[in-house]
Amino acid sequence: MFQNILIAMDDSQLVKNAIRYTANAFPDAKYHILTVLNTSEQNVPLSDILMEDLKESCKRAVKNGIDILEDMGIKDHEKSIRKGKPGEEIINYSEEKSIDLIVVGTQSKSGIQTYDIGATCLHVLEHSSKPVLVFNSVVEINTPKKLLHPNSGDRYSLKGGCVAIELAEYFGGEVKILSTRGGAETESTFKRLYDFAHEHDIPYHLRSCAVKPHDEIVKESKKNDLIVASLGRPGLKYELRMIYPPFAVGELEREIIVEARKPILFVE
Repeated sequence: MFQNILIAMDDSQLVKNAIRYTANAFPDAKYHILTVLNTSEQNVPLSDILMEDLKESCKRAVKNGIDILEDMGIKDHEKSIRKGKPGEEIINYSEEKSIDLIVVGTQSKSGIQTYDIGATCLHVLEHSSKPVLVFNSVVEINTPKKLLHPNSGDRYSLKGGCVAIELAEYFGGEVKILSTRGGAETESTFKRLYDFAHEHDIPYHLRSCAVKPHDEIVKESKKNDLIVASLGRPGLKYELRMIYPPFAVGELEREIIVEARKPILFVE
């Protein structure tokens, strides 16, 4: 389904696990392993010795990523090391190479009324027009047969629901649609998704949130393999995201990234 996949590589177990999961799910894709030597936050110039250490660390990370792909039988890949701000370089590379899926890891945490997401992951979500697959924990390597799709009934969620159904067809799985809002528009969206699922012969389950959307999504995620969510949402904030990128990622999406311990595919 995805033909050109970019892995934002570091040498963490989280990202190594993300490579294995993604390569298992999409074995026929071409993979791009990219690591970025971060030169954007240095208060003092790097010494030659430290710069060489960082370069070697990047080379090691890229080699480890390629080795994982090779071990899984994937030969169609290329590698790249760049300098700069990681989030910006990932976006630039994705546009240059016509990437259709970006894979990132994030070390996320929750606190009192705050949901902290890694800066690189957040930048990619704010600026990418491509689907982004986010990992915030090490997960079991499997083919995702059970897909969870939170849906608020708007036009953005309709697109996300269609992607979830197409993925279910690709994986030979099923989709659970979790309704987070009621209303006439929502009913129309679900009718169109039901027809689309029926057309593709995909098992389709619809249920409404009994509690707060965040709590319900996190609870249901434990019973599913992959969350497919839409970043788009009605309202002025999202419309102004090109002027102020932080508006691109809503509070609910931030909560899900931090709390749900499953891979999350975000589509615009």
